[in-house]
Amino acid sequence: MDNTPEKTLLKLEDINKTYTGVQPVYALKHVNLTVRKGEFLAIVGPSGSGKSTMMNVLGLLDSPTSGKLYYINQETSKWNERQKAAFRNREIGFIFQAHLLLPEFTALENVLMPAYISRKMKKSHENRAKDILTNIGLADKFFSKPAQLSGGQNQRVAIARALMNNPSVVFADEPTGALDQKTSAEIYNLFRKINSEEEMTFIIVTHERDLAHKADRIIEIVDGRIIRDEFHS
Repeated sequence: MDNTPEKTLLKLEDINKTYTGVQPVYALKHVNLTVRKGEFLAIVGPSGSGKSTMMNVLGLLDSPTSGKLYYINQETSKWNERQKAAFRNREIGFIFQAHLLLPEFTALENVLMPAYISRKMKKSHENRAKDILTNIGLADKFFSKPAQLSGGQNQRVAIARALMNNPSVVFADEPTGALDQKTSAEIYNLFRKINSEEEMTFIIVTHERDLAHKADRIIEIVDGRIIRDEFHS
């Protein structure tokens, strides 16, 4: 594996995450991980193992209690919330099981949301959004609202939104959990196509073993610790 700095996208060094309360919860314990640009990996583990916490830390949605997180050789602990938000908008795409589309907006408007948030909306952004929707089979759904689309179509819109700003990495949290087997396979194949053609890194958090075993690399978490880091040929 090539872990030279120019190939490294993100790196976790001795990451811990503790939630305080009557009884402290140790969600992540001494996690070390390096992810290269263009990888396609899955994070698996039982419910409550720390998968979602790890995704939230990696996606700069939550901060670790201790340890260091590097993105593109930049250490992130000193970033304020505005800097984190700007980096997420520019470099990170998110896809969730509940697609979280805005119901009052069309498919095209939902896909354009990252461009609106960046306050750098241009005609070229609209053209890109239309191109992405066309490439994923929704050329005739630009002006349809979520209630007018199927579950699979809404998930495709969510994928297009995640790709809008051409991120370095896409995090997909249980992206096929609410879909039937045929649609799940189509979504997975779409991820693979984007990963291959655009060399975009995909990190999929899933409890579905069949989906995980199709990834090039599996990270298994139990009780907040990585117990397996396995590469597939």
